[in-house]
Amino acid sequence: MIDDKVLGAYAAVATLSVAEQADWYGKAAREWEINTFEIPLLAGVPMAPELVEVFAQVSASLVVTMVAQWATNGQQNPAYGLSSVDEISRRNALLDAQSILQQCHALSRRGVGIRCVEVHTGQGTGGGIAHAVALHRSLGELRQAMSALLPDSDLVVEVADSRPADHPIAFPAAKKSSLTLPELIAAVAAVNRDPGRAVSLVTNWGRLLINGDEPLQAIGQILASEVPLGGVILSGAGASPEGFMDSHNSHLDPESGFTAADFKACAELLQASPEPVFIGMKCSVASTAGPLATEEVLTAQAQLLNQVG
Repeated sequence: MIDDKVLGAYAAVATLSVAEQADWYGKAAREWEINTFEIPLLAGVPMAPELVEVFAQVSASLVVTMVAQWATNGQQNPAYGLSSVDEISRRNALLDAQSILQQCHALSRRGVGIRCVEVHTGQGTGGGIAHAVALHRSLGELRQAMSALLPDSDLVVEVADSRPADHPIAFPAAKKSSLTLPELIAAVAAVNRDPGRAVSLVTNWGRLLINGDEPLQAIGQILASEVPLGGVILSGAGASPEGFMDSHNSHLDPESGFTAADFKACAELLQASPEPVFIGMKCSVASTAGPLATEEVLTAQAQLLNQVG
């Protein structure tokens, strides 16, 4: 069953001033009745005070993603990541993740809810088994930190594409995961056999497209597994001759691989699940025909989300 609607507005408002971004979050809460937002945090970079203020005012709940942290550092060091087979790189990624958890704790003390924290494996630089072992260690340590700092929040791993190193689209537009979906499910299931709050998976429709997957089938694969599905973030991707790229094109772009009908089909699948799961949208202004207006993209996302009962 769907228990929450999430808007990843940051993908559409990132180029606006902080004041304008805050205005959009306030509008989403007041006019669209959406006050759960996916938003990235970076280690050592506090959230802008204007955003903290508006999130506290509207009693927002956040889905905090570490994707920007990992994608930025991953361009400088391909071995950076929680599943890295290079121990120094893994520890660096773990320390950055723990720093972001401290930020989340500070936000919670300001009255901003933290629904969950999304982490990522990192790029593939070794064998699948070695990456899975490294991820198990990292998730175990992060789960301990979460229990102390954010005991009511979930730790989730976002599914990303596992395209091979020779895939023509460069990181971070592709090649984001060291593990395939079956490998990731197995790795997280192993973590959940240890005592503690269960780690969940979150998927992004666009990143499933990048991997060449049929998104509904991949989502169904998780729902049928022993690992909880925490939520699904919906967007398309950028079409190119080499395949889809991670640019979060919306359903307003007919080449994005994502339509309003896809949203409806995904919502029906999630509503039929016995476990609580969120549905979200995170679309940028990117479009094959040229950039769209921020208002158009955000309004279109809110309209789809508010079709969910």
